[in-house]
Amino acid sequence: MKALAYDAVMTPLGWLGLTAARRKLVRGLSGHVLEVGTGTGLALPGYPDTVTAVTAIDVDEAALARARRRRPDARLLYASVESLPFPAAAFDAVVSSLVFCSVEAPARALAEIFRVLRPGGALRMLEHVRAPSPALATVQDLLTPAWMRVSGGCRLDRDTFDLVRRAGFDVERRVQRLQGVSELIIARRPAG
Repeated sequence: MKALAYDAVMTPLGWLGLTAARRKLVRGLSGHVLEVGTGTGLALPGYPDTVTAVTAIDVDEAALARARRRRPDARLLYASVESLPFPAAAFDAVVSSLVFCSVEAPARALAEIFRVLRPGGALRMLEHVRAPSPALATVQDLLTPAWMRVSGGCRLDRDTFDLVRRAGFDVERRVQRLQGVSELIIARRPAG
């Protein structure tokens, strides 16, 4: 989805609570944070003062240009979450917000996040996901092929929670909203 169109779609959702949810997502973080799939940077202004540095990546250069206006002090890079250009254990926290629905290889992306996150570091995700209700999940399955074509690859039926657990993260909190199609995941890379 083009950067300008993305902002036009996200603005009303922000008024309806998405902006507040993104601010809650990053509350309490500190140190050096990596935001994957930053898009146009809608979450960037919400980081608390305890975050000493923000690095954000995306695969859309036009979106990154808009993100730079929202947080000029952030380090913004054109990069894919499936192949992060950072050394191991480089970040204290990693954040994603409405990203993993469109990641081509989510297991590989989570392995990369695990690699660049320091032991004991936090993973915070706010994602739309496959519904726990079989009826709603079936509707998502039916809509996903067409939705992917019009949305730039977004999958309505991804089970992100299971992917996070299989990647080796310790899930500390999982909050499902909107009949389970929206999910907050707070996890940690094991310290040992």
